[in-house]
Amino acid sequence: MNVEDLLRETLAELADEERPPHPERFLRTLPPPRAHRRGVALAAAAAVVVLAAGGTVAVRTLSEPDRPAPPAAGQPRPRPDRFTVQEGIRLADLLGRLARVTGRPRESFERAARDGRALGLPLYAEGRLEGFAHPGTYEYTDATTPEQLLAAMVARFRTESARLGLDARPAPLDLVVIASIVQAESPTEADMPKVARVIRNRLDRGMYLQIDSPLLYGLGEYGTRATLKDVKQRTPYNTYRHRGLPPGPILSPGTAALKAALHPAQGPWLYFVAVDPKTGALKYATSEAEYADLVERAER
Repeated sequence: MNVEDLLRETLAELADEERPPHPERFLRTLPPPRAHRRGVALAAAAAVVVLAAGGTVAVRTLSEPDRPAPPAAGQPRPRPDRFTVQEGIRLADLLGRLARVTGRPRESFERAARDGRALGLPLYAEGRLEGFAHPGTYEYTDATTPEQLLAAMVARFRTESARLGLDARPAPLDLVVIASIVQAESPTEADMPKVARVIRNRLDRGMYLQIDSPLLYGLGEYGTRATLKDVKQRTPYNTYRHRGLPPGPILSPGTAALKAALHPAQGPWLYFVAVDPKTGALKYATSEAEYADLVERAER
C-alpha cells in the first residue's frame, strides 16, 4: 500500500467516527533538526511528514540538509544555542568541547585558535589564545564559524581587561599568567587575593614559585599536586626548576582571578598548603618552618 492509499484509508475511518479523534491518531512529526549539531542528521534520507489541520492533510518530503533551511518570511528564526566556557578550563579542553557541541571538526577550532590576529588578541598575548578565551556564556548558530566563536571570547576578555584597567598596567601578560595560576590554585574566590599575594611575595624575593599547577600543565597532566617524579621533569612550566613566571597562562582565568592578580591581599605570606583534600581548603604560612608544620598536619 502506498502513502496515498494509506491516507485515504485513514481519512475514511475517521469520517465514520461520531467525534473527531485526538490529533495524535493521524499526526506524525519528526523531531526538528537542532541547529547546533551539524553532525546530527534526520534518521532517513527522506521522510514523509503528515500534517493535519482542520481536516486538511498535506504531505511533504524532507531531505537531509547540511544546514536547516532559512525560515519563511514572517516566521521567527531558530533560537541560537548557548555554550558556557567554565573558569579554569584549558584551551585544549575548550577546543575539544566546542568541536563536540557544534559538530565541527576539532581541527577547524585548532586552526582558528592559531590565528591570533584574526581573533583580535591583544599584542601582549603574543599570538597565543590560552588564557584569553574569557569564561562566560556565548550564543551560536549553525552558521557561526569557529573564528567567530573564539573571537567573541577574546572580545569579552578585552572588555573585562579594559574595565579592570589591566591593559594600562606594566607587563599585562604577567598579570594574566598570575591570574591563571590563582584560578588553578584557589578553592574559593576568597582565597584568590591571598594566593596572588603569595605569588607576588615570592617573585619580589626572587624565590622559585614552586607551584604545582603550571608544572602539571606543562606535562599535560591535571590536578594541583605534583609528584617527585614530576618535579624533575624538564619543561619551561616547571616552577621548581625555573625562576619567575611560566612562559604563558595555563588556563582561562575568570574575572575574580584577574581582579586578584591586579589587587592582591596585603600580607607577608610566602606559602600556602591545601590542608583538606576533600575541600581543598588552604592555610597560609610566612616561614619555611610554619609551612613544614602545615604540610605535616595535612599529611596526617
